[in-house]
Amino acid sequence: MLACSVAGRALVVCRTREGLFALDDVCTHAFARMSEGRLRGTRLICPLHGAGFDVRDGRVLAGPATRRLATHLARVLGDTIEVALDPAAAPQPEPF
Repeated sequence: MLACSVAGRALVVCRTREGLFALDDVCTHAFARMSEGRLRGTRLICPLHGAGFDVRDGRVLAGPATRRLATHLARVLGDTIEVALDPAAAPQPEPF
């Protein structure tokens, strides 16, 4: 996993066997940094309360979170990871 910022938005980029995925780096439950959590296959686990999210589409796999993480398109071009922010993504809260 790699934490980064694009246009002021905190993101976590995850590489799995299924591909490269970019999601918001702030948990929708308790505003912890997801990049400090664990990645198990395509499941991203929050370090604070253990909420689980699917990196492929941001959906909640395990509570206590109830809202999905925003996802963004990501690709590798040469030695660079490019991320296209989803213009429909809700504003991001401040993490702890």
